[in-house]
Amino acid sequence: MDNDTNLNGVFRHAWSPYSVTKVVAQLTNMPGHSMLQVEQEVNGSDYSMTFKTMNPNPLELTGLYMASYLQSVSQRLVVGSEIVLQRPTPDMEETAMSLVGKYTGNDYIATAQFQGVGAIQASYYQRINEKVDFGVELNLMVQGGRREAVATVGGKFDFRQATFRGQIDTTGRVSAVLEEKMAPGFSFLISGDLDHMKGQSKFGVGIMLSA
Repeated sequence: MDNDTNLNGVFRHAWSPYSVTKVVAQLTNMPGHSMLQVEQEVNGSDYSMTFKTMNPNPLELTGLYMASYLQSVSQRLVVGSEIVLQRPTPDMEETAMSLVGKYTGNDYIATAQFQGVGAIQASYYQRINEKVDFGVELNLMVQGGRREAVATVGGKFDFRQATFRGQIDTTGRVSAVLEEKMAPGFSFLISGDLDHMKGQSKFGVGIMLSA
């Protein structure tokens, strides 16, 4: 829960080593900003499938629905595709398809995604050592006369009883999360988010339980 009384929750259950369900919920006082996301992941020997829905309404068949498939081409290279269906209202429908690729090195991962609407996303993750990870992400939007680009740099630092994650992007937004391991299966979290462009800031605390 943060200082605006927004409540966030995450539930994850592994039905088997190959099937995992994840539920993410956010409750807020602002109308239209509450969110429910359900994700099902199925992993095979050389492939993975993911089905995700956000704010589904079975009665009106509205919400956001996503399906993705990844196939291993070699030991290091994976390619796949993703289909997104958006139905904000019963009479509005929009679909989009994207192509993705991932290359895994000994201590790094590089990914690229191309969407038909003119959006390109690329990321690079580097493991410095057992306690330090760094990553960078670039988002490009080229559609008609619109050209936008946002770059994000982030890092993760593991300590004996804590983990710190932080990131900053080219829009001036800075965010950080500190996870303190209080006991086996129990962690206390402190998070902060500062958006210089909008002049907004958020602060939150939370707990995480794991079996």
